[in-house]
Amino acid sequence: MLSKIVTRIDGARFLSWLAHILLAVGAATVTVAYYRIHGPALHALLFLGLLWFLLSWRGRARSHRVDADAMPASRSLPPLKSTTSLLSAVFLLYTLIAILSAGSVGFNAASLDRLENFSYFLGGVFLIPFLVAVRPRADWFWFAIAATALLSGLFAFWEMQALAPDYRLATGLEYRAGGSKGKAIPFGDIATLAAVLSVLAACVFFPTRRRLAWLFGLAALGGVYASLASGTRGAWIFFPTALVVIGLYLLQQYPIYRRGILLGILGLAVAGGIALMQSESIQERFASALSEARDYVPGEEVGIGNSLGERFEMWRAAWMAFRERPVLGIGVGQLNDYFQRMADQGSISSAIAEFDQGAGHTHAHNDYLHALATRGLLGLASLLLLYLAPLAVFVRAAFRAQEHTTRGLGYAGILVILGYLQFSLTDSILLMRITAGFFVLLCAWLLALNPSPTPSP
Repeated sequence: MLSKIVTRIDGARFLSWLAHILLAVGAATVTVAYYRIHGPALHALLFLGLLWFLLSWRGRARSHRVDADAMPASRSLPPLKSTTSLLSAVFLLYTLIAILSAGSVGFNAASLDRLENFSYFLGGVFLIPFLVAVRPRADWFWFAIAATALLSGLFAFWEMQALAPDYRLATGLEYRAGGSKGKAIPFGDIATLAAVLSVLAACVFFPTRRRLAWLFGLAALGGVYASLASGTRGAWIFFPTALVVIGLYLLQQYPIYRRGILLGILGLAVAGGIALMQSESIQERFASALSEARDYVPGEEVGIGNSLGERFEMWRAAWMAFRERPVLGIGVGQLNDYFQRMADQGSISSAIAEFDQGAGHTHAHNDYLHALATRGLLGLASLLLLYLAPLAVFVRAAFRAQEHTTRGLGYAGILVILGYLQFSLTDSILLMRITAGFFVLLCAWLLALNPSPTPSP
């Protein structure tokens, strides 16, 4: 009986629906159920990609493979196209250089622990061609992103109502929403990105599905609230960039309304800036940033609570590490020990080594400088390629697409890459599991939705 049921299952259709569900659930729950739902969903998706790759490569028995014979004629598995293979190779190169750098100084416990974060990018090598073959539906992406923004906003609201009062009473400090993982910076980065993508979705759906567009707008408000509640200053600088990108989409979509769109963007920027400056907590965050920058003196002790000063000092130390070993860096996972040695020698502030009750900082709080310090010029080149290769695909799609929904997907990809490019300036977000996994998920998903890497049937 069971064997008859199994033989009647359309393997391709089942695989497609399973991939859609894992994609949507993995994206929607990243900030609100990271450990319980997002992590298992993402890992299952990466495993499916690896399994598909192996079965397609080896051509195993028909009952255990998903190939052209098992797929309907309209959704047959195509061979990999050069663009898809190139993008997978970019993810592979990023991982291999990290392994090479770790091996150049020996695979110790610290390097092996840090290399685990690169496993997401190794998974992306297989996830990209797998999703290209599955051909996911675009609506699932937009709805998942809206759910990410809305759920982030609801979770942040709960935090500010349930946790913030007791935190202020106990510490005298302002509470910062951090999602289910309790990390304010990645929470704010993801909420900000989900918010601006929801705004783009509202623009894409407005001409044909207006009610959905309003729902996307509501989701965007949730994401904006979560971003502000997180107090993540590095994420807020992405809002002007996003406004420009969405404005370009509207100008391309409605060229006859160019003047109105430009005036609207300018008015929104001014109104948004005024509204933000009315918030006391935001004013305090910006004022503290200016104060911290003024108080920082290179090489001198950083004052207690001067987070920006600590960043400046870590950036200076990371540059020192790069100059010692410019090609492959000092090794993956070795920056914490380097900070400790430099602090002991008096070359950098002791605050860097004393952070987190003496554990010290483990990364440079800047992906580019961290790549230079730990993986050298080769590491920085692989990081830039990781961002710029997909960006080229998305830009080409955005400006060549004839249909507005397809064009919107190209602009969504542009926003994802530009967002991570900017977030990487103030933190090492590709070294954090939550933001690294989310990047791989969104990037692979959008590359599969993009017509450029999709092979011809």
